[in-house]
Amino acid sequence: MKRWQIINLIAFLMLIFATVSLIYILGKMDLTGPLGKPWHLLPAIHEDSLSTTYKGSYQIMGKTPLRATLLDTTRTNVFILVDAWGVPTEENILKEDFKVVDSISSYFALHQRLANFTRHAERAELRHNSTTSLFLFGGDSLQFNRQEYIPDIGFQNSIFCNDCDNSVIISQIDSILTEPEHPQFVAWTALASTIGEHNKIRQTLTQIADLAKRHPEVRFVVQGTHRPVLCGPETRNSYKAHWVPVAVLN
Repeated sequence: MKRWQIINLIAFLMLIFATVSLIYILGKMDLTGPLGKPWHLLPAIHEDSLSTTYKGSYQIMGKTPLRATLLDTTRTNVFILVDAWGVPTEENILKEDFKVVDSISSYFALHQRLANFTRHAERAELRHNSTTSLFLFGGDSLQFNRQEYIPDIGFQNSIFCNDCDNSVIISQIDSILTEPEHPQFVAWTALASTIGEHNKIRQTLTQIADLAKRHPEVRFVVQGTHRPVLCGPETRNSYKAHWVPVAVLN
């Protein structure tokens, strides 16, 4: 046997030995987490573990879209998604958020969100079968390709106000709700803050609360889209990865 053949044979046998050894070692290791899932499918420790304070203070709602339990078919509903409004690990921060809308009839909950994408939140939470509905967004219809999937989730009518701030959209909703034949299901994705700035989020919540006060006959379901994601890891990791706040007004 030639020398290069011997070298190749030795290399091949070493590869087989290494592979068998690795399979043996992995077979002895416990690669599942406490939920019985493979390690690579488990979230980080901080992501989904709600504190005792959170569990004792708010209603905990699973991954089922809120319209399944919170839609009131006897009256008009306004469902609002507040961008980058997440559940912080610090309970007092969320408590201060909820204080903004606590002056009107309301209750609060924490809702499980499976993905950290606004598009996912819209497709999951706003899908409906209402024959009269309206979707509003203060940005371009091309963003996230909304011009295609917003009609697909049930909206016959939509208003895209390019680069409009929230006060403009609030005024439009206010005007729409005063019309005798207004839509029975109104949805709005509010661009409060892409990086979870508390002042901007609370300003948006204040505007929503003022709108709800002017229309006590209308039910408002306000929830976050996802935790802040367009920010540094320190900020992002200070929020629960798969939970968002919910405030039901009126």
